[in-house]
Amino acid sequence: MSIILRNFKFLIFLFFLSLNFNSYSLSHTRGTFLSEEDAEKRSLELGCEGIHKNQERWMPCKNEKELHIYLRK
Repeated sequence: MSIILRNFKFLIFLFFLSLNFNSYSLSHTRGTFLSEEDAEKRSLELGCEGIHKNQERWMPCKNEKELHIYLRK
């Protein structure tokens, strides 16, 4: 019985972990652009100011923290 309970707790943990991961990865697919112009357009749509570069891609808002806040609205 304890093995079943332990497996159930582990499955619940994985479920909540996947919810958090999906939210993070989804925000990145909606928030990265190849051109500065596209990032600026998205920034205006979201209502934030500025753009920033993350590796080889452009992202709306002045930083990634602000972008995540606006994507959750």
